[in-house]
Amino acid sequence: MKGWKSSGKVVSGEELDHKLANVQGFYWTSMDNEGKEWTRNFHELRQRDLVLFCLGEVEGKKIIDIGCHEAPWLVTVGKMGTEYVGGQDLDENAIKIGRSIISDENIEGKLVVGDAVKLDFPDNLFDLAISCDFFEHISLEVKEKVISEVYRVLKPGGTFVIKTPNLSYLKISIFLKRILNIIKLKSPFIYIPHTNNNPNNEHYGLTTYSELENLLENNFFHTPEITYVPLIRNRMPKFVTKLLYGKKSFTECIIISTRKAIFKGIWG
Repeated sequence: MKGWKSSGKVVSGEELDHKLANVQGFYWTSMDNEGKEWTRNFHELRQRDLVLFCLGEVEGKKIIDIGCHEAPWLVTVGKMGTEYVGGQDLDENAIKIGRSIISDENIEGKLVVGDAVKLDFPDNLFDLAISCDFFEHISLEVKEKVISEVYRVLKPGGTFVIKTPNLSYLKISIFLKRILNIIKLKSPFIYIPHTNNNPNNEHYGLTTYSELENLLENNFFHTPEITYVPLIRNRMPKFVTKLLYGKKSFTECIIISTRKAIFKGIWG
């Protein structure tokens, strides 16, 4: 075994419990195989762990996931002993799957179909909030509204953790790939995945540490703490990974945690 560097278990679509595929970190091996073959992504699971570590103790807490999709995070923290989970997402089918899973696992909570700019939950309900792989799908204006809503539903002092791709890293990565393509006499006209119709424009909201920090502080969250993710590549020597660790521009995924103001939260 190579630990986090492991290529991951490959299973056929017939073998896989599709309802739990997201929870367990299984993804299509190729976008061309239409779900016939799935691979487990340990690097993704490592990043998920780092997000949950930012939350601290979750037992007995109430937690909301913004853009929860099929609720893999909520199912996991539910099994860790949370008192109540809440989630909201525009994808009705994903919410149906998430509801089915949390029901099967006897987890107390509510999943809502709806836009995150208006969360269907009361003020000051949750101790903790997360939003993972969602902020890259929304504009700057919508980010502002979503963060304001998270502030509303969090208790004073509550923790909010965001995970999203790092635009700064992606720009460096695509620049180096273009240079390499030129050396190999290939086309340099390549773009960051999910931008510029490559293969779609879903990630039009890619962001940076500084942008998120400004948005959070403008909404009375405290200066966020950064959790760095080791940059692991099969051909990259370990000393290079260690050298790049802790550098914002060489962390492919942004993971930041912040807390809602207490005095402002209580006294308005």
